[in-house]
Amino acid sequence: MKRTLTAVVLLGFVLIGFGFGQAQKPSDLKFPPLTFNPPDPAAYRTVYAGGLRAYVAEDRGLPIVTVSALIHFGGLYVPQDKQGLDTLMSQTLIRGGTKTRDGAAIEERLDFLGGSLSFNVGERTSTLTLSVLSKDLDEGLDLFFDVLRNPAFQEAPLALAKVRQVQGLRQANDQPGSVLSREFDKALYGDGPLTWQATKKTLESITAADLKAVHAKYFYPKNIILTASGDFAKAALKAKVEKRTAGWKSGAASFPVLPKSFPAPEPGVYFIQKAINQGYINIGHLGIEDTNPDYFAVQVMNFILGGGSFTSRITMKVRSDEGLSYNQGSRFTYRWGFPGPFAGYVQTKSSTVGYAISLILAEMNRIRKEPVSDSEMDTALNYYLDSFSSQFEMPQMIMSTFANMEMTGRPMDYYKTYRAKIQAVTKAKVQEVARKYIQPDKAVIMIVGDFDPCNKGGDKWPGPLDKLGKVHRVTLIDPMTGEPAK
Repeated sequence: MKRTLTAVVLLGFVLIGFGFGQAQKPSDLKFPPLTFNPPDPAAYRTVYAGGLRAYVAEDRGLPIVTVSALIHFGGLYVPQDKQGLDTLMSQTLIRGGTKTRDGAAIEERLDFLGGSLSFNVGERTSTLTLSVLSKDLDEGLDLFFDVLRNPAFQEAPLALAKVRQVQGLRQANDQPGSVLSREFDKALYGDGPLTWQATKKTLESITAADLKAVHAKYFYPKNIILTASGDFAKAALKAKVEKRTAGWKSGAASFPVLPKSFPAPEPGVYFIQKAINQGYINIGHLGIEDTNPDYFAVQVMNFILGGGSFTSRITMKVRSDEGLSYNQGSRFTYRWGFPGPFAGYVQTKSSTVGYAISLILAEMNRIRKEPVSDSEMDTALNYYLDSFSSQFEMPQMIMSTFANMEMTGRPMDYYKTYRAKIQAVTKAKVQEVARKYIQPDKAVIMIVGDFDPCNKGGDKWPGPLDKLGKVHRVTLIDPMTGEPAK
């Protein structure tokens, strides 16, 4: 038996060798090219009774079902005098119970079933997600739609959520990274819905009636896109959903007008004093929306500049060559309906803050002035092309992607044309978009750190910081009051 098995294995290797043209070493092996076509959103889209849109995929691999509701409501729709309402809603939509169920009882029952139910409010969308064994789908959907349709925002859970948020305000200025992000946004966007912050007063003013009013305004079938994947039949799921949404009437929410233009901040150094031994730094300005025709070229360009992990120019210069930091790079952040920030970023010890900033600025200028290399282009393009299929590994991830595309108005052939648009990016186009969208002379250089050692600098870059531009000393706001901190 052992000899027979050995012979079969040897024969297999011989046949493989013949199949691959008598390859002498692994590098000689030749394989046919892999092909992957992204799924078509239209194949999964359906509309349930009442105008409830849905993206649904059967997946019988495991006895699990995941259902999500994507709601067109987010923190940017909260008025200034009610800031924090979105966070309180995140914490109490489930824990605050429903008209017939206590919040704690809902959570305990889901724990017993081995399932989960979560809710989160983002900038402009909110998501309620259920995961449950397929044998418990009926009970899971009962809980899911009860929470989605009938939240009670009971007083005790709401009061506890307020206390927690007020306590959080006391620590809001303690984390350098959070302070940097918040103040950088303020510098770029000014005073408005994108930068408003909760205070003790706004949190304490929020009532259950406020939360119910927001729920009534935004939570209705035509303002929601459902996604579902797992162990079910589509027809059976449709019947289950429509049974639980019967009588749910659609409204006509009016969305607040949000600003589309923002004041240009004065370029220079914006310094936030904090007695720490490092500097936390952002260098940048407003970038682009993801609907911009240059989006794909900008992605490739930024990968080369600072978004490509260890292969990017900023990382190689600041980390590999100079050993100044473990956290550095550049990013274009995208926001639905707005230009997101562009930033080069780094964390480094106080004495090398100025030097690290000078290196990043130099790389920003270099990518504007010099063509990128063939090898840099190949690495960037291959990254986007080779990682493309990873966006379609999980059925629920795919359904959620399609729902977000529809909600935000992205074209539904986005992924069908994605690779061709990446492949169309040239070296000349990379330099063109670098010149157009990276403007070091207009950059805000935001630093959180200890001013004296940062200003002094070190051997390779002696200060002062005003060599980088006019220095603005930023006074933090007391998160409790919204007034300048004392």
